[in-house]
Amino acid sequence: MIYHKVNIKQLSVRIILLIWILIFTILQPSLFTEVKAQQSYTLGGILKLAEGQSIYRYQADADNEIAQSRWQFHKANLKPGVTLDILAPNFSKTSREIIQPDGSIAFQSVSQNNSSISLGIEQQLKSTGGTLFLSSQLQRFDDFSLDSKQYNGIPFRIGFMQPLFGFNQLKWNDRIEPLLVNEADRKYIVDMEDIHLRATVSYFDLLESKVNEHIAKTNTDVNAKLLEIARQRYELGKISRNELLQLELEYKSAVKDFSIAQFQVENAQAALFTFLGQTDPDSINLITPEPLAVDMVIATDIALDQALANRPEVIAFQRQKLEADRDINQTQVDFGIKADVFASFGFARGSEKLGDIYSNPVSEQQLQLGVSIPILDWGRKKSAVGIAKARKELVSQQIAQDQLDFENNIIQVIGRWLQIQREVALQEEIQSVSLDRFEISRQRYVLGDISITDLTIAQREKDQAQRNYINSLRAYWVTYYQIRKLTGFNFESNTPITYVN
Repeated sequence: MIYHKVNIKQLSVRIILLIWILIFTILQPSLFTEVKAQQSYTLGGILKLAEGQSIYRYQADADNEIAQSRWQFHKANLKPGVTLDILAPNFSKTSREIIQPDGSIAFQSVSQNNSSISLGIEQQLKSTGGTLFLSSQLQRFDDFSLDSKQYNGIPFRIGFMQPLFGFNQLKWNDRIEPLLVNEADRKYIVDMEDIHLRATVSYFDLLESKVNEHIAKTNTDVNAKLLEIARQRYELGKISRNELLQLELEYKSAVKDFSIAQFQVENAQAALFTFLGQTDPDSINLITPEPLAVDMVIATDIALDQALANRPEVIAFQRQKLEADRDINQTQVDFGIKADVFASFGFARGSEKLGDIYSNPVSEQQLQLGVSIPILDWGRKKSAVGIAKARKELVSQQIAQDQLDFENNIIQVIGRWLQIQREVALQEEIQSVSLDRFEISRQRYVLGDISITDLTIAQREKDQAQRNYINSLRAYWVTYYQIRKLTGFNFESNTPITYVN
C-alpha cells in the first residue's frame, strides 16, 4: 500500500513537471514580444538621418562654406577693382585767417563748397606684387563769398605703384589658397565619414543596451518559472534549500539587471536621438546589422594609395611647408632694404569752365622712388630669420612624424579589419551553440538531471556569447567606417567617396 502511494506521488510530480515544460515551451516565443508597437531602425537608416540632421552635418557645411568663400575672396583679389568716390556736398561757412599780401593776417568770413567725384580701376599684379591703376577725377570749388567757382579735373591718369624687394603676399596666396580649398573639400568628406562613425558608435551603444535588456528580461522570465518549479520540488524534498536559495538569488539578480538595463536603454536612446537632432521617441526597435555579404579583402598598399589620394592631411603637409617658406621670405623682406616706385602719366587742368578741362587738358607726369636702408639693426634680422628657419625645421620634423603616424594608423586598422571579419563569424557560431546548450540545460534541470550550478553556468555562457557577438559586430562596423574615414574610399563600390554639399 505504501509502495503504491509513492508511485502515485512520483507520477504526479512528473506530470506537473511535464506540464511546466510544455507551458514554458509554448510561452517562450512570446516572452520577447512587445505589446506596444515600435518604430524600427536599421544602421543604414540611422546613418541617413545623421547625414541630413546631425548638428555635425551643419558644422561640416559651415566649415566648407567658409573655405569656399575664402577661395572666392582670393580669386576676386586677382581681378580688377572699380571704385567710385563721391564727396558732395562738402560745404563749410566759417571764419578763417587769411594771409594778406603784406604778410599780416586778417580774419574773414568764408562760405565754400569743395565737391569732387572720382572713378578708379586698380589691378594687383600677382607676378610683381605691384598695383596698376587707371583713374579719372573732377573737382568743383565754389566760393559763395566771392560769387565764384572753379573746376579742376584729371580726365585720364594711368600709373603703377611697385614695391621693390618687398614681400609679395598675393603671389604666396596664389600658391597656398588652392591647397586650402582642396584641403577643405577633402576635409568635408572626412567630416561626413566621421558623422557615420559617430552614428555607428551611438547605434551600437543603444543596441548593446537593448541586448542587455533583452537578456535580463529573458533571464527574469526563465528564472521566475524555474523558481516556481524549484519551490515545488523543494516541498517534495527533491532539492536542497541551498539550491532553492541560489535560484532565488539568480532571479533577484535578473530583476536587478533588468531594471539597470532599462535605465541604460533610456540613456542610450536619448543620446542617439540627441545626436540626430530629433525628439527621443517613446519606444524604438533596432535591427541588428549583418556583416557585409561578401568579405572584403583590403590590401594595405591599396588603402595607403587611396589615403594619399583622398585625405586632407596630404595636402595639409604641402601647405604647411609652403607657409613655412613664406614666413621665412616675409621675415627676410621685413628686415631688409625697402624701396617703392610710383609713376603715372595723364592729363589735368584747372579752369573756370568745365569744358576746358576735357577739351584742352595739359599733360602731367609723376615719378617717385623711395628707399629705406637699415644701417644698424643690432642683429634683429639675423635673429628673426633664424627663428623663422627654426620653425620651418620644426614643421618639417612634425610633418615627417605625422606622416609615419598616419600610415601606421591605416596599417593597424586594415590588420584589425581582417581579424574582425574572422571573429564575427566565430562569435556567431558560439552564440548559436550557447543558446542550444542553455535550452538543453534548462530542460534537463526541469527534469532533475543537472544541478542549478550547471544551469547557471550554461545561462551565463549564453548571455556572454550574445554580448560578445554584439561587441564583435560593433567592432566590425566601427572598423569599417574607420577605414572609409581614413582612406576616403568606398571599398564596396570600389570608388572614391563623394558628397554633395
